[in-house]
Amino acid sequence: MTASAIRLLPEQANVAVVVFGGTFDPVHLGHLRAIGALRDALNAERVVWLPAGEPPHRPAPVANAAHRLAMLKLALADEPQFLIDTRELDRPGPSYTVLSLGELKAAYPDQPLCLALGLDAALDLPKWHRWQEILILAGIAVMQRPGWSLPEPLPSWWLRAQLDPHDPVPESGGWIRVIDIPPVDVAAADIRTDIANGRPIETKVPTAVARYIEEHELYGENTRA
Repeated sequence: MTASAIRLLPEQANVAVVVFGGTFDPVHLGHLRAIGALRDALNAERVVWLPAGEPPHRPAPVANAAHRLAMLKLALADEPQFLIDTRELDRPGPSYTVLSLGELKAAYPDQPLCLALGLDAALDLPKWHRWQEILILAGIAVMQRPGWSLPEPLPSWWLRAQLDPHDPVPESGGWIRVIDIPPVDVAAADIRTDIANGRPIETKVPTAVARYIEEHELYGENTRA
């Protein structure tokens, strides 16, 4: 699905659109289960998966954009509420989230955007490019796994924006809500290590993704896709 396809979604005022970015190198069951729980907690109608082209805050992906996109399409094929937006793959230069949110907000002026982040990424938000504009454009849903806890004290910018778990999602950005997600002990880096060492990954990624990785010999030892 291309970036322009996102504009074909039915417009439902006040229904949150969740935006989930990442390298998805590869996409795995932890991504799927966490974002499914988040969608349910927010009663969101759609999740926009936003694969990064050149992530500015982490090392470059191992698999190239074409492979990562192909795997993402396979993983989401049976999820009509999950949509892939390729604008960050198509846009040259660093994949700055603020640019994508601005474009999505123009496409959905009557729907609140919700940026899904892990706890570490959320705490590092002030390091992001034009981070204060991100908070204006979207709310932040912080995915918290069991056993994790918020630091004390929380930053002042976080406290000003934090919602009570039972508050409705605001129609605009500028809010933060912590949402508990299921425990999933899966990480893309561990999957790549498993593959390089010949260990099975079938319990960590969708079956179609595992087959794709094997067919295209991705993440093998001393190789880059």
